[in-house]
Amino acid sequence: MDNEELWNSLPVPGLILGPENRIEHANSAAESFFNTSVKAMMGKQVLDFLAINANMDGAFDRVRRARGPMFVNAVDVGTGSTAPVECNIQIAPLMERQDRLLMLMEPRKLADRVGKAHGVKSAARSAIGMAEMLAHEIKNPLAGITGAAQLLSMNLSAEDQELTDLIVAESRRIVALLEQVEQFGNLRPPERQEVNVHDLLDRAQKSAEVGFAAKMKIREDYDPSLPPTFVDPDQLMQVFLNLLKNASQAAGEGGGTIRIRTFYDHGLRLRRSDGSGASLPLQVEIIDDGPGISPEIAEQIFEPFVSGRENGTGLGLALVSKIINDHDGWIGVDSVPGKTVFRISLPIAPKNTNKE
Repeated sequence: MDNEELWNSLPVPGLILGPENRIEHANSAAESFFNTSVKAMMGKQVLDFLAINANMDGAFDRVRRARGPMFVNAVDVGTGSTAPVECNIQIAPLMERQDRLLMLMEPRKLADRVGKAHGVKSAARSAIGMAEMLAHEIKNPLAGITGAAQLLSMNLSAEDQELTDLIVAESRRIVALLEQVEQFGNLRPPERQEVNVHDLLDRAQKSAEVGFAAKMKIREDYDPSLPPTFVDPDQLMQVFLNLLKNASQAAGEGGGTIRIRTFYDHGLRLRRSDGSGASLPLQVEIIDDGPGISPEIAEQIFEPFVSGRENGTGLGLALVSKIINDHDGWIGVDSVPGKTVFRISLPIAPKNTNKE
């Protein structure tokens, strides 16, 4: 393994600083952490690029004078475009070139988040596996209950019919939940083809406007020059519908505004677990003006059975995440009261694909 490969394999953001504390290099974790490219960081004075609530100039000077490492714990690190994150910082001189410094930033809650996410995923997988096994057996008697309630309602008074209507409605709700569980567990592999993402967004928007988003105002902010992506159109259509529905439900009965934005970001790359990288320049954002996602669930919002709504199943966004991951894409969310942004990043269609 060469030095560059080792450098980019580090799981925490890292910077190499020159004599004037200018950024000379950054690893892949730093690109992801700060949501920008190495090229954009190169040459910038580190304290012009980063906002850190500590006396870092003094820390850099001490490391150079002492020629030894230094730790700065529990400080907020952010940029003008990213929210501050509490980190532990390690600064050390490079052995071969003492005028260069290595600066590593480890988010303090990283280990807690990883452990918590692993526990949630394991429990969710077990729950979904159990639900899949039971779904068919449960749906059959539910169909009988629904049919019996409908037959009974034919000879009942209007007051009693309210009870049978409730039985039918709740039975159908349970069936819909079971079908979501089955869909989550049995989603077929993507059948990819070259697709214009705007065609899918237009179809999803029209479907939403005559259904669940009838009270919403939907605004478009498209980059018409986007090249095609390489996806399963049916599955990506499902992603867009789920996100539009999620935005509509967040607004409540009074309605609100949904903004659909597309743009090109050539600097975004996804580093896979095997060390390989993939460019994801096509960006789609679904933005709503609802109350935002509760901070208590924000980190697990894409996990199964995690929902911010009182009667939510917590499977819609989990399914969205699964589909995007199956397409080697990336999805993230940024939410504050009054503005929630779901951002999907997708690859460009390979040049050797043919339009169907």
